[in-house]
Amino acid sequence: MTHIPGESASDLLLRLVEIDSRNPSITAGSPGEEPLATFVADWLTAAGIPAEVIPAVDGRPNVLGVLPGTIGTTVIFEAHLDTVPGGPAIRINGRRLSARGACDAKGSLAAMMVAAARIATKDGPHPTVVVAGVCDEEYIMRGAVALADRLPPADLLVVGEPTSLVPARAHNGFIRFEATVIGRSAHSSRAELGVNAIEKAGQLLTQLEATLIAERRDHPGHELAGKALLSATLITGGLAPNIVPDRCTITFDRRVSPGEDPNVVLAEIQAAIRGYAAEIDVEVELPAPFVSLRGFETPASSVGVSAVERAASAVLGRAVEAIGVTYSTDACAFQVRDDLPCVVFGPGSIDQAHTDDEWVDLDEVNLAADIFERVALELTVSEERTAE
Repeated sequence: MTHIPGESASDLLLRLVEIDSRNPSITAGSPGEEPLATFVADWLTAAGIPAEVIPAVDGRPNVLGVLPGTIGTTVIFEAHLDTVPGGPAIRINGRRLSARGACDAKGSLAAMMVAAARIATKDGPHPTVVVAGVCDEEYIMRGAVALADRLPPADLLVVGEPTSLVPARAHNGFIRFEATVIGRSAHSSRAELGVNAIEKAGQLLTQLEATLIAERRDHPGHELAGKALLSATLITGGLAPNIVPDRCTITFDRRVSPGEDPNVVLAEIQAAIRGYAAEIDVEVELPAPFVSLRGFETPASSVGVSAVERAASAVLGRAVEAIGVTYSTDACAFQVRDDLPCVVFGPGSIDQAHTDDEWVDLDEVNLAADIFERVALELTVSEERTAE
């Protein structure tokens, strides 16, 4: 049975983690998101929330369910379907569930699904509730990029990620791009006849470390999102031990602060790389970035931020105030729209995400469902106050 009436978020999560949804862009040959997307769509539809699986990128799907509202407000609950590889075998120790995706981000997804299902069974006014599951967040967020144009305007878009039940209203975006140093091959016994691309790339990195990388490390960063660092994250080059390498490619990751223009940031870095390449007399290729996403910051005074703060405070019995986080989420992809104010929120801690023993507290998952349901109530109350 797909949908079980009254099913708790923690029980649903146990079923979600049994569905392998490793990202195939990271783990070749993995099943990807389709089996999970199908399950989510069937579950939502059976719960009274019509849902469909939508092709998003390279044949991989998003899922979108919509519960029509009785008032003019709209809330979108969005979480990613994919996971990184590895992780622990599924096991429960007390109220702790260990499994790949338990924390990042199937706990959020389960809580959002259950909250929406509860809202669907209740009489009285409620906002339009959209539940979206997207592919490819763990690689370059192409599922969210594809979804952005399909979503209706909303009063709040909640991105489900592990925030320990503390809402986040700001984080950095990121740019990922490559620089390929071009050398000239030769037999390694006559290395002087070639131009060693790996050695030249090392010189280029040394220059960047002393300048741009150090500058970003020393910069205080955004007051909520923290430092926007520049890092060399991958390097490839060479064909064989006895061939002077004629190419060496460095992959860079530059975090982008809220308010920074990724195009301006990239242009500055590439200009510096070209200048350093000229100094060491080597050619460098700088193709377009393979991902470029803005940071986000939703004002503390926004209706959505206030709704999540009030909902979390009411359920948890303590004052909760929105913060910023250093990592990036699908919220980056929605910054192309001014009518999708984002808050990142969910059960679990980012400290457990992607680890060999990823885990989430099952009671926290159930609390998240209560908070998501309460968010809809808070938006309903806000609408009624506005109408008065």
